Amino acid sequence: MSNTPKSAVAGIIRPALAAALIMIVLLYIPTPYAAYEPGIVEPVTPMVKVVAGDPPGKGVFMLTTVKMTYANYWAVMRSFWDHDLELLRKKDMLGDKSESEYAARLLYIMQNSQSNAIEAAYREAGIPYEIVTRELAVTDVAQDQGGFRPGDSITAVQGKKISTAQSLAAVLKQQKTGAELEWTIVRQGKEQTLKLPLKALPEDESGRDLPQALGGIVLAEIRDLVPQQEQLKVSIAAGEIGGPSAGLMFALQTLDALTVGDLTGGLRIAGTGTIRPDGKVGEIGGVAFKVTAAHRSGAELFLVPPGNEREARAKAEALGTPMRIVAVSTLHDAVELLQSGPITK
Repeated sequence: MSNTPKSAVAGIIRPALAAALIMIVLLYIPTPYAAYEPGIVEPVTPMVKVVAGDPPGKGVFMLTTVKMTYANYWAVMRSFWDHDLELLRKKDMLGDKSESEYAARLLYIMQNSQSNAIEAAYREAGIPYEIVTRELAVTDVAQDQGGFRPGDSITAVQGKKISTAQSLAAVLKQQKTGAELEWTIVRQGKEQTLKLPLKALPEDESGRDLPQALGGIVLAEIRDLVPQQEQLKVSIAAGEIGGPSAGLMFALQTLDALTVGDLTGGLRIAGTGTIRPDGKVGEIGGVAFKVTAAHRSGAELFLVPPGNEREARAKAEALGTPMRIVAVSTLHDAVELLQSGPITK
């Protein structure tokens, strides 16, 4: 009889400990996977600022994102039945980059995308501007390349200051293939010096062939667009959102702020797509997740690159959403669509 209370307590504690252990394994033990799900949908109106822009209208342009987290075992289990969750091996996503380098690369790509969006909007609105390059950034490197890392900002070579791909190409053409050069870079806010050999001489003075000359380094010019009229100066602040896929929506919001009237037509408009300075819209990844996120946010119209249209429509049909899916090839096409009158399903 004296052992009965202990047995009762043990009968309670053991299942509780087992349940706690299962929860720890499911929720806290890391896996080799990253999980992708529908992300946030954010209005871009507060992100885009014009010194003296046109007031926003009744509608709203919204960027869409894919949420990426490092998957626990519960997420791995969910992926078997949850069609809005996809797994990818971390090593396939990161390659040979660290998490901080991967994030830095996305932020630089986002900055370049914002610059492209502003330039495309200036061109569409017919606003004169000039380009001022702020820095030359390393956005990616070949796996077998040593020295440079994504996120590095190149400021000088052999003591000569550079800020553009063209100025870098001009300095390198004065060197010899295989020569060890002294590179001045800024990495995570700190200036450093690297000594690296020149793989090959650039042949194109514009700097377009620098990736080959430098052994697979991908460079991006981080630029400021300066309009002739100061009151039309545009700045974009997207916080920690990275990647290039918000380019189209930034361009539309910028154009709306630069011109008179409400380009949204009073609609809640979500969308995705890269943008080039000439206004051409490019394909993106994860469009099905973004369609889901836009549907959940109450978007009435979803703008998508032509290359992603089929997947976007298939997802919209599966959701049974009243949201209209429309493909646009250029910023001008999007403007013509929005100015053509009421948009219905």
